[in-house]
Amino acid sequence: MASIEEIAVTWDTGSASKSVTSATLVTSDVLALTAGDYDYQLQVSADNAGTPASGDLCIVSIARTTGDILGDSGDDYDTNEHAEQVMTLDTVAANTPGEDPVRKTVPVNISGAKGVRLVISCPQAASRNITVRARLSCQRP
Repeated sequence: MASIEEIAVTWDTGSASKSVTSATLVTSDVLALTAGDYDYQLQVSADNAGTPASGDLCIVSIARTTGDILGDSGDDYDTNEHAEQVMTLDTVAANTPGEDPVRKTVPVNISGAKGVRLVISCPQAASRNITVRARLSCQRP
């Protein structure tokens, strides 16, 4: 019988959250995947540190690796700007949808990947940094 496995997404070698500023791409620590796991779900929380203003979005992408495509002995991940966008979170409550804080869960197709990492950008966070947290869950046989 399958069980639900939860995988905490960490940042900067172990931190449970990351404060994202304007015009900055941040990446999570690497998440090694277990062969045979399936039905992955990604949940992300975004909390604006100030009063959200128009354009305060958090864009979440997944960068995968299938191994060492360059042949230089390390896993090679999708480049940050070409990682697959999986959700956009709007922290402006006046928008629909829009909430602060906001949490969203989406299914992600990462079966077959050797590992993944999240790539987060908040293009207009300005002085109102957005704190992100994430968790990945899956079914394990």
